[in-house]
Amino acid sequence: MTPMTEADRDHLHLQPLHGRLADGQPALEQEFTERGLARLRSAVLAHAGELGLTEPRLSELVLAVHELATNAILHGGGHGRLRLWRHAGAIHCQVSDQGPGWDGRLPEYSAPPLPGANGGAGLWVVRRITDQLHVQSGAYGTTVTISVPLETR
Repeated sequence: MTPMTEADRDHLHLQPLHGRLADGQPALEQEFTERGLARLRSAVLAHAGELGLTEPRLSELVLAVHELATNAILHGGGHGRLRLWRHAGAIHCQVSDQGPGWDGRLPEYSAPPLPGANGGAGLWVVRRITDQLHVQSGAYGTTVTISVPLETR
C-alpha cells in the first residue's frame, strides 16, 4: 500500500499519534457500516503506520481488518465497531458486532476453502496473515481480536 501523505491525513482529520499514546491506549475507535469500509481501511492504515507498523505487515493488517469488518457487516447486523492499539510490541485490533453470535470455533483447515464454498475464506485469510486470532461470541454478538508484531516476519 502507498504510505499516507499529509494531505490524506488532513482529509481524514487525523492527528499524528506517535509518542502521544500510552501502551495499550486506543489509537483508533471507530464504528463502521458497509458504506464506510474504505474510510475504515484508510484510518487503520494511517493509525497503524503511526504506531510503527511497517510494510508488508501494514498492508496485511488492513486486509485482515477489511475481512473482519465485512464479516461483521454480513453476519452481525450490518455494522460494527473497531478498536486499534499498540501493546507489548504488537498492534492489536478488535472488531465487534451485535449479531446473533456463533459457537466461536474456527474451521480447522490448512488449505483455503474450496471454490464455491459458502463462506470461510475471510477467516482463513485472517488466520494466515495475523499472529494471533481470538474469537468471543455469544448472544451479545461477536468480538474478534487480532495481533501483529511491530517487527517484520
